[in-house]
Amino acid sequence: MLKMRKSTVIMLVAMMALLSGTANSTFYVKPGQSIQTAINAASPGKIIEVQNGTYHERVNVTKQLTLKGVGEPVVDAGDDGSAITISANGSTLLGFTAIGSGVGPNDAGIRVLSRENIIKGNLAIKNNNYGILLYHASNNTLFSNTAAENKNSGIMLVHSNDNQVRGNYVSVNQDGISIRTSRGNTIDANNLTRNKIGINISNYNFSESITTNTNGNGKGVSIKYHPTDEATSYKIDKNSTNLSPDSNLLYQNNLLYNGESAFDDGYNQWDNGKAGNHYSSYDAREQGCKDRNRDGICDSGYSIPGGHDVDKLPKASIDAILSYKSKGLMGSELKIDHRTYLPGSDVDVMYLAPKNISGWVGVVRADLPSGYVDQKKSLPHQSIAGSSGLLNLKVPAENGSYDLRMYNASGEELASLNFDVNVPTIAATPASVNECEMVTVKYSGAPGYENDWIAMYKSGSPDGSYVTRQYLNGNENGTVTLEAPDPGSYNFRLFENDSFTRLATSNNIEATAMAGNKVIASPSKVGPGGTVTVTYWGAPPEGTGVIGMYGVNRPDKFYLGMMNIGSKSCGSITWQLPGDPGQYDFRMFRSAITEVGEGAYQILGQSNVVTVG
Repeated sequence: MLKMRKSTVIMLVAMMALLSGTANSTFYVKPGQSIQTAINAASPGKIIEVQNGTYHERVNVTKQLTLKGVGEPVVDAGDDGSAITISANGSTLLGFTAIGSGVGPNDAGIRVLSRENIIKGNLAIKNNNYGILLYHASNNTLFSNTAAENKNSGIMLVHSNDNQVRGNYVSVNQDGISIRTSRGNTIDANNLTRNKIGINISNYNFSESITTNTNGNGKGVSIKYHPTDEATSYKIDKNSTNLSPDSNLLYQNNLLYNGESAFDDGYNQWDNGKAGNHYSSYDAREQGCKDRNRDGICDSGYSIPGGHDVDKLPKASIDAILSYKSKGLMGSELKIDHRTYLPGSDVDVMYLAPKNISGWVGVVRADLPSGYVDQKKSLPHQSIAGSSGLLNLKVPAENGSYDLRMYNASGEELASLNFDVNVPTIAATPASVNECEMVTVKYSGAPGYENDWIAMYKSGSPDGSYVTRQYLNGNENGTVTLEAPDPGSYNFRLFENDSFTRLATSNNIEATAMAGNKVIASPSKVGPGGTVTVTYWGAPPEGTGVIGMYGVNRPDKFYLGMMNIGSKSCGSITWQLPGDPGQYDFRMFRSAITEVGEGAYQILGQSNVVTVG
């Protein structure tokens, strides 16, 4: 009988212990044992359950298996190579912690080189290159993993297509999620925080080139794979929401407090038509995001740096809604959603107060000195209940300026916020104008909602039948200008917050038809390339009217630009002036059309001179 080596006997004993109790379905690995030994011994389709502990080895899943970690066992690569590599198709990795990868170009805490795998609930942290790397790996699912504090990208896709990357937490990496020349991936509902770049997409490398289509129609791109000369055309319309399936789809990701939210030099889709992504660099009014209708979506899209892509539905924060707030001592804050109130109406006050403090919020006259105010001198007041909440107070019945003030139980003032009580007014001037002339509408006492609005009406018409309207953008007092349309009697009405709650009605104004022809350009002085509004009267009713722009004293046939003005007898158009300094005017003509095209022009009116310089 052959004599076995002692080391061989120990290995066989370990293997027997590993396989015992598995009923040919599950292998169990404990600290001190080898995960790789279990992989090598298991047949495809088996489950390997690894107990909590630290395993100093580099694991390579070379056959279809399920690796299940109990208590987040740690696989430490020892700063060399990848901690866990998935080489076989159709494998599952659950609940592991992968650390200590090397610095090689393809080293990662978790490296996936195959297809149709599930990588779920794992931690890839403090690796010297990537946290999770998909390399020439397609149709995989990465779900609910954490990739944090890795030297390079938290999650990296290279030449990897049609993967689902969902619900992962990616923090404190060079890039959160990085995509290189990979297409058809869905990146959704991930939380990316405190990375240098949240999501970084590039479509260049040393083995591919992307060039414009040269067939003359200007549509699409050609992607060439070397060393072959074969070219595949992908129809990509950057203005369409239905991009090619070869682009990547990104939506409902939270990109918060990264050095740069995103970068993309290709053509990818950053919303799914219903929801976009949340960018902390673009979710508040001061960053350009406004949420007029309070639907949680910015009213304008977010242009992704690096190329031409736009997230059409970026998420808005509460700071995208116009509100008025004041911050005070120890983190205290008062906030209201508009700033002018009708006498005797209610004011809803949102407050933040220091922890473990009792106090009250009350209405006081603004001319009372700041500091201590006896609660008895307060008008309506209400006690604070907790560190945050919503209070409802009634404003005074007299017009004037008032403060909301927060006090602690000792009478110390913590925060103050001013508001006004006023009855709205609205007035229109002049009382008589020609049609298409501008009417100035002066208003005061508007609530201060962003969507307060003023509209022009035919006198006696219902509120729903306005001629034109204009939003006040949160201004409580000011003026708007509206164009008087056809001859008739008109008035103007002020409404609250995009509703038909009418607050005030103006006097009537009369618009009359203007006899003769006239052209006015305003303003009369602009900078190079500036714009002017050209208002005209007496356009020919048969629809043959045109207006041309000219250098002063230039013959009529040598126009610098020409616009049709239709058959409406009067109106206004906007022109951009040339960049060269000089003097210009505008001339209105009736054009004569012949069988061979344009014919003679009959001049009907000439504007004042506009100086550019």
